[in-house]
Amino acid sequence: MRGKIVREAPGAYHAFLGTHLSSAKEDTATHRAGNVGVEHASVENLRNAVAGARRAACAGGSAGVSRREFSREDLERWGLCGPNSGAPDPRWSAFGGVGERRRLVGEYLGVGECDAKQLVRQLNLFFTRAEAEAALSMLPGEGESVPRKMTDGRADRMAKLNEDDEEEFDLYAYYPPGVAPPGFE
Repeated sequence: MRGKIVREAPGAYHAFLGTHLSSAKEDTATHRAGNVGVEHASVENLRNAVAGARRAACAGGSAGVSRREFSREDLERWGLCGPNSGAPDPRWSAFGGVGERRRLVGEYLGVGECDAKQLVRQLNLFFTRAEAEAALSMLPGEGESVPRKMTDGRADRMAKLNEDDEEEFDLYAYYPPGVAPPGFE
């Protein structure tokens, strides 16, 4: 949706709230700990996000991004994507792999999970080098565990549906190759 707003209303301001600032800290009657949503953010964090709102660095319409501060090479150097040819540097697997690292940076910045091309675009549209470096500094180091993915509440709703049932088939759940969904074993 943000992409459409950037194209149609290039002068609009965009506010960002990372998942570390907008996730439930404990279970409640309606959400489980880790649920992500603006309703979990503190008033101070909401005020800071709105005060820090910024315009996209674009000319609008189909003109695209007008700033080239970040490149794919930056992401490669930071361990957020692999090279154009070949496998990613194996040293990043000790830190969760490039995909997990990219997910964490997207969550921290408030742009969500992005592939490498999308992340470069988001960085060029909205963020400074200092903000990108702050997100990178939050990545787990060697020996630290990778935080689990936050939830948008869908997991909470599915858990409530499944409390009374045995296992219900979730059409959108991911099952790795070789693992059958419940009821399809």
